[in-house]
Order: sequence, then structure tokens, then C-alpha cells
Amino acid sequence: MKPMLTTKYIARNSRWSEHGSVRIVMVALVSFLAGVGITTVWFHHAAGMNGGTASQTASGAPATAPESVGMPAPPAATPQPPPAPAQPTDPAVIEQVKREVPDYATASLDAATQTLRAAALKAFADATAETDSEIKAAQQQLQDAQNTGSAADQQAAMKRVQDAQSAAAEKLKQIAADLQNQIAALKILKKSP
Repeated sequence: MKPMLTTKYIARNSRWSEHGSVRIVMVALVSFLAGVGITTVWFHHAAGMNGGTASQTASGAPATAPESVGMPAPPAATPQPPPAPAQPTDPAVIEQVKREVPDYATASLDAATQTLRAAALKAFADATAETDSEIKAAQQQLQDAQNTGSAADQQAAMKRVQDAQSAAAEKLKQIAADLQNQIAALKILKKSP
């Protein structure tokens, strides 16, 4: 005759399944954040390759968005509005560009942009490593709270995990925005005499 399952065995088994589902969710979220980061760098890289003086047509009109992005090109007969005047750039951003690309005056726009992207990619990797450790620490706290069984502790630990993931996403967004500002400042520096 088979022994009957006890409630202790069932409770322990369900706890392990909860741990497994939390791990799956955490792996999915970390993978998602890494994907967002890589995609951001990829699109900034692609935008730089399509931007600048090479993207202007012979008539001086700005080039349309690439079709690979999924946006249809406007009809050729439609007159293009003149490009918006360059926004004044923060002097701190200009100084940062000068530090990152010391030979900005002699380097080509593509080479200087590539240097800025490489620096942003390094900052991106550093931020990812830093935030991964914070997320892992928050996940460990969540796992400890789940082992103690207190619902309030579990909710607080889950909130810390979510906050750590949100902070990681914000850091990555900020790095991408900083890169865009630096590239804009570089273009202004290259156009100025």
C-alpha cells in the first residue's frame, strides 16, 4: 500500500514550485532588460550610420527615415519642411564630448561618433553589471522572505526587486539619452568654425 501524501510534503513541494516560477520571472526580466539595452545601442548605431551629411540629398533636403524601420517613405512630390534649427546644447555635454573625443576637430564625424558609441557601450556594460548585482541582492532578499513565509516581507521584497529593475531600466535609458545628446553636440562642434 502506498503512503498517503502529507500536507507537509505538499506544502514543501508547492514552495519549490513558487521558487521556480519566481526564478523564471526574474530570468525573463533580466533578459528583457539586456535585450532593451542591446537594442538601444544597436538603433543608435544604425541611426548614426544614416545621419549626418551623408544622409542629405543633392537638393539639400534631409533624407527620409530608412524603410527597414518599418515606416513608409513619404511621397516624393510632398515638399519637406526645412529642418528644425539646432537646439542649443548644454556646455557640460560639449565638454564631455571634448573629453571623450580629444581630436574631435580633426577626426571625421563617423570616427568621433564611433568613439562616443564605444564609450556609451562601456558605460552600458558597467551599469548593467552594477544593476545586475543589485537585482540579484533584491532577488535573494525575496527568496529569504519566501522561506520565512511572512506575506508582508514577501511583498516588500518583491517591491525591492521591482524597484531595482526599474532603476536598472532608467539607468540604461539615461545612458542612451546621454549618447544622443553627445552625438548632437558633436555635430554642432563639427559644424562650428
